[in-house]
Amino acid sequence: MQHKVVLYVSEILEICKKVKLLAYFGSYTRQEDFVEGISDINVFAITEDKYLMLELASLGYSPIVLSEKNLIDLCEKGDPICYYLLYDSNVVCGQFPENVKFNLNNFTCERIRKSIFSFLSSAVSGFLRQDEISTVSNSFKAFRSVIQWRSCVNLKTIPLGNNELKNRCKELNLSVCNEFSDIVLVRRMKAPLSLWSLDRIVEAICSEIKINCVKPSKVLELVKNLMQVTYKEDGTVIAKDSLGRETKMP
Repeated sequence: MQHKVVLYVSEILEICKKVKLLAYFGSYTRQEDFVEGISDINVFAITEDKYLMLELASLGYSPIVLSEKNLIDLCEKGDPICYYLLYDSNVVCGQFPENVKFNLNNFTCERIRKSIFSFLSSAVSGFLRQDEISTVSNSFKAFRSVIQWRSCVNLKTIPLGNNELKNRCKELNLSVCNEFSDIVLVRRMKAPLSLWSLDRIVEAICSEIKINCVKPSKVLELVKNLMQVTYKEDGTVIAKDSLGRETKMP
């Protein structure tokens, strides 16, 4: 994926003429964490041009496009995406508004907690589609969110890089530290996850959150022609089959 950046430098420079700010964010700004073929190349733009998102996406990027007002509102509300944009980004051109300040609060931590279940659902559903990249990537993101959530609640900080996440996990004495280190390695090696591994991932994450979750292997056993799995915040699973029929577990 990195080669696309080189190919489209001229296009990016043209885009700079249309925005107040253009920046890379996420693992692409931390080359030790970036895995070609797994990691997205995330870009962020401040502009009123509603069509710029399509333009950036057509160049192979994963874009977020916001107006200046929308960014300020997100930051005041405490949305975690603001934190990532402010503190995990490299500016290509332009600058952030001077009056942007991030307000870390209970909403911030709760949004991170909710993302755990979204990533977990995407990981298991990716496995059902035989999408190895989605399974590994979302399993990694689910573990990352667990550590970030605990750090947000206990220390009022959000760790970003993999080394920082590992150190914070140990500092907080969390139960998922070994599993997080394992998924970081699996992700870097671009290795597939087995159903047994996915069971362990779900079990480890739900144990740290202090809820009971149905393992993916059990869902597969109980639902024929399984197509999609959604994990709810209370550990409940909604399984959807190929006919669109839903089964709630437990």
